[in-house]
Amino acid sequence: MDVGIITNPNSKKNYRRPQRRRALEQAVGRYGAVVETRRLDELPRAIRNLREAGCRYFVCDGGDGTLHWVLNTLHADAQQTGAARLPIVVPTNGGTVDFVARKAGLKGDADSIVRRLVGRLERGEPIPTVTIDTCKIVGRPIGQELSDSPQAPAFERVGLAAALGGVAQAFFDRFYALPKERGALAIAGVIGAAAGGALVSTLASNLAPPLQRFIPDEMRSYATDFFRPTRARVEVDGRELPFASFASMQVGAIDINLAGVVRCFRHAREGGVLHFQALDTTPIGVVANVPNIVLGTPILGRKVYDDKARRVRITAEDGEALNPVIDGEQFHGLGHVELTLGPRVELPTFASN
Repeated sequence: MDVGIITNPNSKKNYRRPQRRRALEQAVGRYGAVVETRRLDELPRAIRNLREAGCRYFVCDGGDGTLHWVLNTLHADAQQTGAARLPIVVPTNGGTVDFVARKAGLKGDADSIVRRLVGRLERGEPIPTVTIDTCKIVGRPIGQELSDSPQAPAFERVGLAAALGGVAQAFFDRFYALPKERGALAIAGVIGAAAGGALVSTLASNLAPPLQRFIPDEMRSYATDFFRPTRARVEVDGRELPFASFASMQVGAIDINLAGVVRCFRHAREGGVLHFQALDTTPIGVVANVPNIVLGTPILGRKVYDDKARRVRITAEDGEALNPVIDGEQFHGLGHVELTLGPRVELPTFASN
């Protein structure tokens, strides 16, 4: 078998489609196998069985987190077996942001991508690929520094993009709390609500106390929570940033496009480096940078780092925790993280038959 398909029937996309596995089995035919994983602890055995069966391509069929967990399980399996490289990972357009499939130029749903892959295998055609970087994120819980133990770190993930603090993290907290289907309109809605809240909150702070009561508490509270800065000490390539309150922090190993709305990490487009962004500014300063965030142009401000990086060390301060969002997956309770380039990953790249 060449193709191993991991499908998550519990994902938002799949849970209403009971015949999902059958459809994928028909698409892959004799060229592969489909495995359902309902829990994370089922992934290692599924990955190992598919690798032992000879699978070279691993298709991720699920929501925003499926690709993240398959990639990390493949990485862990490669470390255990001593494999020199990871299998080829096939992202699909099953989640909200789909920036990895977009990076590879893969269009359509998982079924059509699998059919195009199988068609090339049947005809003996080469499968074109693109190789991308990942970011390795190593961390320890609050109160335990990386240097406190020679053992393996308590937290280790590889990913492609991560929100590390401030509004970058708050955006995903709000985005994934939405009850309805999420997409470009939802992304724009969260950004718009935050911008409106910042403007109203700033206006309220300049009003006389009797007039402030006309500003709804919910709106002011939303803005206060959304724009709460993260207190941390940050070193980039051995140099500490000269500010310790971060309105936003984020990192990318590739340039990404979130549903055609937000474009980030232009410096990672060339490969071989991370693009790290951190800024200390007011809520209005963040709002003023929304066009730059949306267009992927340089972030403006006096206290800004928006450049290439090879190693970033972040230590939470004042009793705060780092709660990174990595490729759409939320993690909590870290006191320290270190970011470096991770293993390189091959993706197939074909837009049509």
